[in-house]
Amino acid sequence: MRGVGRSTGKSSLTGFKEINNVVAVCRWASQNLSMGSSAGAPIAGSAVDKVEQVVGYVSIGYPFGFMASILFGRHHKATLKSPKPKLFIMGTQDGFTSVKQLKNKLSSAVGRVESHLIEGVSHF
Repeated sequence: MRGVGRSTGKSSLTGFKEINNVVAVCRWASQNLSMGSSAGAPIAGSAVDKVEQVVGYVSIGYPFGFMASILFGRHHKATLKSPKPKLFIMGTQDGFTSVKQLKNKLSSAVGRVESHLIEGVSHF
């Protein structure tokens, strides 16, 4: 909220004026930051425990399949070993990771782990 803690500006009682701040931040992030999906997901997962401010991890289309394991196996280990909460979002028709592979990998994960499958959606 504006005006709280070290935040500048004047807060509104209802929070409706702050909606514009959230929209501005989301637009800025989508234009200036890359997201951890597909091959970026394992790399982002390896960074989760290296940043204290990160409190959880969300991935989209994490490549857990056999070929991806050759390239990203070390990242898989770091991601799954993190005690921080994790959410894996994947399509049921993902060409890099089957639903069975996802469930198998997540069974060895530490901490709170959830998955959300999107029926009929491919990797891209």
